[in-house]
Amino acid sequence: MNSKKSFLNLLLFKLKSLITYLILVIILIAFSFVYYPKFKQGGTEATISWDVSGYYWYLPSAFIYHDLKDMKFTDSLREVYHPSPDNQQITTLPDGKHTLKYSCGMSLQYMPFFLIANSLATKFGYPQDGLSPPYQIAIHLGALMMMLLGLWYLRKFLLDYFKDITVVWVLVLLVLGTNYLNYVGIDMGMSHAWLFSWYCLLFYQTHQFYTKPTYRRACFIGFICGILSLSRPTEIISIIIPLTWGIYFLKKDAIKSRFKLLLFEYKKFVVAALTMIAIGSLQLFYWKYVTGHWFVYSYGDQYFSWKHPHWYDYMFSYRNGWILYCPMMILPYFGFLFLKKKKEYIGTLLTFSILYLWVVTAWDVWWYGGRAMKQGYVALMFPFAVLIEYVNSKRLLQFIFYPIAFIASYMNIWWIHGTHHGGFIDASNMTESYYNKIVGRMNIDAQDKILLDVSDDFVGVKRNVDTLLHESFNQHQAYEVKTNEQTYYYPNADTNVERVFTCFNHSIGNDWIRVSADMICTRNNWDIGHMTKLGIRFYKSAKCVRDDRILPDRLFYSVPEQTIYFDSHINPNQYDSMQVYIFTPKENTGTFYFRNLHVESFNSVLNKQ
Repeated sequence: MNSKKSFLNLLLFKLKSLITYLILVIILIAFSFVYYPKFKQGGTEATISWDVSGYYWYLPSAFIYHDLKDMKFTDSLREVYHPSPDNQQITTLPDGKHTLKYSCGMSLQYMPFFLIANSLATKFGYPQDGLSPPYQIAIHLGALMMMLLGLWYLRKFLLDYFKDITVVWVLVLLVLGTNYLNYVGIDMGMSHAWLFSWYCLLFYQTHQFYTKPTYRRACFIGFICGILSLSRPTEIISIIIPLTWGIYFLKKDAIKSRFKLLLFEYKKFVVAALTMIAIGSLQLFYWKYVTGHWFVYSYGDQYFSWKHPHWYDYMFSYRNGWILYCPMMILPYFGFLFLKKKKEYIGTLLTFSILYLWVVTAWDVWWYGGRAMKQGYVALMFPFAVLIEYVNSKRLLQFIFYPIAFIASYMNIWWIHGTHHGGFIDASNMTESYYNKIVGRMNIDAQDKILLDVSDDFVGVKRNVDTLLHESFNQHQAYEVKTNEQTYYYPNADTNVERVFTCFNHSIGNDWIRVSADMICTRNNWDIGHMTKLGIRFYKSAKCVRDDRILPDRLFYSVPEQTIYFDSHINPNQYDSMQVYIFTPKENTGTFYFRNLHVESFNSVLNKQ
């Protein structure tokens, strides 16, 4: 009777977090299949595209095309599926040999799902080529299984330290309030959510190991650290967790006790280390096979600045700043202030979290954003739980904390929607002006996107309007194209083209300039370096002192024909002439037709009374 009562009490104690977990599972499954299922998308929006295809190429190379060294098959696959604009996932070494840019850990995780898809592809009428729909959905399903497993073990781990209701809030705010939702429900092929799940398992197994050390647990810990390091070499810092968990760093007796345990259980620690080395060494054998070298740096000209990490830019820049776009994750750091009652875990969590942030921010391509922090969230969920438990004990703090958490969750959902279905957020190219214009809005005007290129945003009523230039292109027969029975300017298709129109500025007393044009877009272009430019240059004594230009490609993804404009706020006394220009690189020729290029100056009502 007592055992039944104890079991019932245990069940009730964990019931709220269990129900919450099941609800979140339903939400995540529905979200991944309904909102923006990437396995149904094509090109660079497919599940296996961009970086994911780089993680993944090991599998078709080995099992379908038997070409690990040259990977010539990737060219034909790109022509059919367009997973990326070029073969940026393959690095060519100075001696001409090729190696995949990314290590093979993710391929090892994808492999069971790839093999199932590979065996079923032809049976369902799809090509057995590695990128057809069965492969896309297999990686999607595999990722979903892995994510839900990780969330389950995060719950189990936290329940050993915190109240059930605390764990409920951690799970809810993690899923709905952070970019976890994006990488579990949309960008599922990316490494980050997979590694998040491995970290959940690592923390749980570490806790279990120090409760009761066994060879099985030691081996599993070694395997997890190995697969983490094989997936992203910087994850080697994961060894901090099993080596230091439960040590109060400021207490000598605690440190001595850990050394005694290491000596007493050294065989188990050796098993863990050997397992980790065995898994991690798979990359060395790959490099040796394809290049003849045991060690290869495969990231080309991308490096770490260890002495000068990009702390502020990475976290707060408008250009994909982690905290700016995922503000929920500032809250866990406040939890470290209340870890006194669990001080034996402060050292591990603080050391790991600081070191992890340092590694991520030291990468020179810092604008890749908060996704790299994703797997490090597991360590931060512990102080986050401490903070929530403290907040729940103070009624006044609840009225502060939960509204902030709600706003942060909304901002996360805004970012996800704007990045995918909304299509108006390109965080890696964001500017302050554009961010301030669209922040929190679920729908925007295409015209707002000009603020990705220029910072001036005229709002008000125009006054004293003066036309400086109007070009209908009717006199330029060499560049004419008839579209909808109207004449449009169309650049020469053989080379880079810059068409310049000059308008003198000596009599202008207005302080705003507007450049506008009717435009038709015949195809979309995602490569910023090859986009058409519409701009205006300001000169003083024949010297260009200012150049404002926009990339019209950004504005035409949903509306192929429209009138666009941009404004420049100027001091007329600083310039004596202007040039309006249209520049089209040959790689992008044919994207746009221009008509009615118009330049005018004006003042606002507020400026001229």
